[in-house]
Amino acid sequence: MRIISIDKPKGWTSFDVVRFIKRQFQEKKVGHLGTLDPMATGILPVFLGQATRLIPLFNYVDKTYRAVCKLGESTDTFDAEGTVTETHDAMYLNPEEVTAAIYSFLGQQEQQIPAFSAAKFDGVPAYKLARQGIEIPEKIRTVTFHEIEVESVELPFVQFRVRCSKGTYIRTLANDLGRILKVGAHLIALERLACGKWFCSDNSISIEKLKQIESNSDVPWISHLKLLDHLYTVYADAQMVTSITHGRRVEVSTSRELEENKEMNAKKDFSEETNQVQTKVLDTDHNLVAIGIVMWENNVCYFQPSKVFS
Repeated sequence: MRIISIDKPKGWTSFDVVRFIKRQFQEKKVGHLGTLDPMATGILPVFLGQATRLIPLFNYVDKTYRAVCKLGESTDTFDAEGTVTETHDAMYLNPEEVTAAIYSFLGQQEQQIPAFSAAKFDGVPAYKLARQGIEIPEKIRTVTFHEIEVESVELPFVQFRVRCSKGTYIRTLANDLGRILKVGAHLIALERLACGKWFCSDNSISIEKLKQIESNSDVPWISHLKLLDHLYTVYADAQMVTSITHGRRVEVSTSRELEENKEMNAKKDFSEETNQVQTKVLDTDHNLVAIGIVMWENNVCYFQPSKVFS
């Protein structure tokens, strides 16, 4: 399975990256995790071939960003690519006031989805409707800001780092910051620093560097088994593999599996009381066979596959 973390350049859409990867590796099926606006840069995890079936396992992960906002100007898109709709003097603000306003977003928040976004209304992306001048009904989403760190305040600009839940719009955060400070604001730069604990700058590669790689063995592929190390593991013999690949559930020898999953069991108690645990199955050569759940039924433990990999 092929998985790679791309350091997306400014001006590229997430689909531009997918299209490039398809050409570069002659792969018809390519998907990505977490859309980035063209203006944004940074981490874009890309999954090729059968690996695209793993994407739903990571859709929930937190994202970490570095953002730069300009106070004193609001735009219709909440970022620098939009049209300025309001201007105010922001130079009278003091850094402490701005910092306090940013930290006030920590925790769970109700956030408006921007009119110029990929969110769909009646099956049509909102940005297509907005470009036609069609009024978009307000749509609110609950998001969580787990961490915020203000890095600099040099009015009218402010830079901060934020770790947030999936589906968060940082440009909406910029717009809301301007609203709280009563001067307006918009996002002028955004870099995604990480997607969960698995994708970060340390294991990412730029498009330009990727173009220069001549051998497939030199590509910094990310191990799918490392990505799945948070899942419970069942090791299957040939007979179990055959049953699983035909979509059948199989009985799991709990004594053996408990012994082979000591580290995982320190984090997640695997017992009849837990009822179900998300699990991966490996064959004797450590190839990924399936992902599913282990469950208890009538005092017997079974593995039920939900995704089978040939």
